Formats: sequence, C-alpha cells, structure tokens
Amino acid sequence: MRLLPRVAVGSLDPATDRQPIVWGMLAALYAAGYDFAHFCSTAWLPAHDAARSLSGSGCRQLDSWAMSRSVCIRTMLRAAESIQLGIVEGTFDVPRTPSDVDCQAVGGRLDALCDCLDLPRLAIVDLATVDPCNLPKRPDRLDGLLLDRAIDAGHAIHWQTNFESLWKVPVLGWMDRAESLRSLCRTLPAGRDPSPELCAALGRRLAANLRLDNLLALADRSPLPSVPADDMAFDLDGGPLRIAIAYDEEYCGYFPDTLDLLEAAGAELCDFSPLRSGAIPDGADVVYFGCGHPERRPEVLAGNHCLLQSLREFAAAGGRIYGEGSGLAYLCRELDLGHGRRFPMAGLLPAVARRILTSGPPEPVEITFAAECWLIEEGDFLRGYRHPGWVIEPQGNMITYAEAPEQRLDLIGRGNVVGSRLLVNLAANEHLLRRFVTPAVPVGSAARRER
Repeated sequence: MRLLPRVAVGSLDPATDRQPIVWGMLAALYAAGYDFAHFCSTAWLPAHDAARSLSGSGCRQLDSWAMSRSVCIRTMLRAAESIQLGIVEGTFDVPRTPSDVDCQAVGGRLDALCDCLDLPRLAIVDLATVDPCNLPKRPDRLDGLLLDRAIDAGHAIHWQTNFESLWKVPVLGWMDRAESLRSLCRTLPAGRDPSPELCAALGRRLAANLRLDNLLALADRSPLPSVPADDMAFDLDGGPLRIAIAYDEEYCGYFPDTLDLLEAAGAELCDFSPLRSGAIPDGADVVYFGCGHPERRPEVLAGNHCLLQSLREFAAAGGRIYGEGSGLAYLCRELDLGHGRRFPMAGLLPAVARRILTSGPPEPVEITFAAECWLIEEGDFLRGYRHPGWVIEPQGNMITYAEAPEQRLDLIGRGNVVGSRLLVNLAANEHLLRRFVTPAVPVGSAARRER
C-alpha cells in the first residue's frame, strides 16, 4: 500500500466561501516546499484554479457518484507518483433532520470519498456566520477544524476554546477577515485563475496561524487503500492516435486525468487555438473541444473563417469531433447571447446554442444510450454534470443518443460529430475513454434515431 499523506478539507454549509482559506492553505504548503495535488470532490471544472497558478498542475477531480471506488483510488495513486500531499476539497454532510441521515444524494459527496479513500476530515468553520448561542451541528466524524474570518487573535482563541471543549477536536489554524483579499477573490471572472501574488498573500495570512506540523501528522495517519485484487488496473491500448485539442485562453476546460490517460494510451495531443489558428493540426484523427467561454469574444471566434472551414472539411471527410459544454456550443450553427447578439459558429450540428445566465449548480445526470457512434455504444451509459449555461435549440435533423426523452438534447450528433451538454470526465467513464482511442466503428443505420 502507498503511504500518501492526504486530507479532506470541507465546509459545513454549501454557501460557505471556501476559496480564501483553501487557497491560503495551498499557498502555505507551496511556500513551505511541499508538492501537493488539489482535488475537487465533484467531477466538475472549478471556476478558478489556484493549484494551477501556484504549481502549474491544475486541480483534479474525484467523485463518489461518477467514479467507482477503484477509479478514485487509481486517480489518487497516479497523482501520488509526484506529490507529497493530497488535498480533497468539498462540503461535508451535516444532517439537519432525521430523514437526512439516510438520504443518498445524487452527485459526488465529500463524506463518501472520505470513506472510500480513508481521508481525515478537516472542517472549515466560518466564524462570521456562527451564532454564539447556537453552534452549527457537529459532523459525526471529524478530525480537526480550521476557523475562518476571525476578527483578531483574541476572537480566534475564544472560539478555539469553545470548539475544542464542545466538539472534542483540535483547531489546526485560523485566518482573519482579510477583506481586501477576499474582495479580489470574489471579483475574479469565471474561468480566470487567481494570480500567484493573490494566493501568496492569502497563504501568508493563514501560515502565521497554521499548525502545519499537526496538519501533516493528521494527513499521514494511514496508507492509501488498495485496489481490489479482482479489479484489474485500467489499461489503454489504442495505438498511435493524434488528438487535436482546442486550447487557448477562452477554451481551456479539460479534466487533467483525461488528458493524462489519453497520453498514457499512446495518443499524441496537439493543441490549436479557436481564436487564432488557421487550421486544425495536420494528421489529426480526433478533434476535441472542451469547455470554455465563447461568449467573451464571439466575434473573434466567428471571424476565424479559415479554422471554421478546416473543421467543416475535416468533418465532411469523416473525421471524428467531440465537444462538450461550451465546446458543444462552438459546434452549433450559431451562438445566441441574447439582446439580438447572434454569431455564426462551425455549423457542424444543426442547432442554435443559446446562452442563459444562471447561478445554479451543475446537475448530475446519468444517460443511457439508445444509439451508437464512434464514442458511444448502444445500451451503455455515462455519468456527468449538465452545463447549466446553455440551451440547445434544434434547427434540423440530428441523432439523439440519450434513451430518456427529457435528455434528448443532452447528447447529440450528426455523422462523426458528437456534442454533449454534460461535462464528462472520460477518466471517470473508462468505457468511453477506451472508445475514444480506438478506430472509428461503423454505425448501423438501425441504431440511429433522427429528430
């Protein structure tokens, strides 16, 4: 068994803003010379990635719902080859009524990952929201606390005494209110990472009051669980494959483990820019569009006629193309950004992608396939999270791959072009990843279902 120090860090309320203190912890570890990996407890891309700013290695994903126990362990084991500490971030379950105790929420849960990976639990308590006469409910299993938004040292010590005496767990550190730094965190645009300087400033505010030795001792308490002997290690054998990745400042939403496993399978990943490239890379077998922000510079995307024509020629020749989230939007005929702002896109899928403003969380969705293509096998399934920001409006015949009628526009295609409203961590859906790196398979006409 691999002795990988690791710890779960989570809030007790989904509304708590964890970013400042978690970013401060990552920065404090980085400044102290520790190589770490930051994991989200849901297979969804974070709006901001402090790990990427600090170490160049972006946040990775674990998910108790979308990933099997073995996949979760293997994901952490891959990271363990090059790190000293794993930090898994999320929200802990705090039962509010007796009926909540036994409910099984759909979607990734931090507590379930703690059970799967034997993670010590370190909870964040926001002192600015604590009622002195009514403490928050204590999670059933807890190993330590971080106190956030303390007024000063006296305020932090007061609450440390209360929590340690009443909850019987140690306080490992506290962070002050740092209003100016928190304001910078709140105003970061989605998809923009915090600067190394902002992270370092947060790290200094926490490091002065962080019992780092105690944190590391807690994280080092047990080996990582082993993968069951009857669950063979995931192995890809796709042979040489050239995958063109749409990547620039507006399209950079990819799951790192997916890219790592594609390379491990022998695929050559080559990037191109939807904003600036004049054509997709020569010799591409597959073109892959991840999530991004086409709404920021739609006129530049629409004006890159050479790249759009290159994609159309690639698709017309039978080339395989996959896009998800905002990548799906790029493959449609038009972007509709409201207020009469419509922009032509690749036109590979006969649909309009309409942008909607929403602050709701991504919705976990399980899709069973009723049709097949090069990426999908009929009767199989996937688990992912629906992008809440796009509505797809059909403008012609397309294949709909989902079996459930209410999911018919979540996964669509035409020819060898496939688009998904779901963000899909292919590393969590290994059956799809295998098909991604194998030659295209013929699709029987009987398996198709046209809208």
